[in-house]
Amino acid sequence: MGPAIIIGNPTSGQRGSPKLLERCAEQLRSRLGSVELWFTEYPGHARELAAAAGDTLVVAAGGDGTVNEVVNGLSPGATLGIIPLGTANVLAQELGIPLDPEAACERIAERRHAVMDLGVATDARGDSRLFACMAGIGFDARVVQAVDPEMKHRLGKAAFILTAVRLYLTGYFPPCRLHIERDGGYEKVVEEVRLAVLANVTHYGGPFRVSSRADLMRSGELDLVVMERITSLLRPDILIPFMARLPLDLSVRSFDITRARAESMDGRVIPVQLDGEPWGNLPMTFDVRAGALRVFR
Repeated sequence: MGPAIIIGNPTSGQRGSPKLLERCAEQLRSRLGSVELWFTEYPGHARELAAAAGDTLVVAAGGDGTVNEVVNGLSPGATLGIIPLGTANVLAQELGIPLDPEAACERIAERRHAVMDLGVATDARGDSRLFACMAGIGFDARVVQAVDPEMKHRLGKAAFILTAVRLYLTGYFPPCRLHIERDGGYEKVVEEVRLAVLANVTHYGGPFRVSSRADLMRSGELDLVVMERITSLLRPDILIPFMARLPLDLSVRSFDITRARAESMDGRVIPVQLDGEPWGNLPMTFDVRAGALRVFR
């Protein structure tokens, strides 16, 4: 294996900076030996850098979006490390990685690894993209799509809440239809869905929880959480438990799945987000790749 590579987003979240990334690189050099620091310069660059890193330890230093790009570029023999610097840091929380950068570096230096599942989304053209945390369809994706980057950098998680409220008050959310499969069979059709989350993890947006059953460690399944009405999010029996950090799937319908197809019911555009970043529109198919990623935790 070659030197460890840190792929760092210097503008990630409210903490990312070149100086912080340099300190992380120096800390890892003192523990691991040869470490190189590569900065991202534009959207999609982290994926390109990960592909160029080869079969080595590749550390994604940034938020869930940076991690997603790195995961999509990793060579088959590479191992992922994470220094969480983003707004939500969902995957880091799920893996038990400290949110403090120095503590996260120490965790990487311990070289304790696990093997985890990944989700994969495939659009109508046949283009595919992996996701580590979740795919969101409908309202969830529209919020991600509409958040102003400057507001996100300045306000963090609050930017998503404010954007969600604005969209809820002004928007119409067209319905989608879901075809659900499990173990190659058991097809169930769910219609009139305004929000759907295909979760590989339990956390959502940082401290909140979308699922009680999702397990990214080789479960080979996703937890599909569906909501037919956006107004249901404001019902006390749903909103209060969710704000108290109880899983959303305890209050609304959910399914353990191995594959799902989603399509618009009325021909209107319905967006999709993967790991907190916009990625295309329906129709789309979602699958699981069991044990696809080796990661330090």
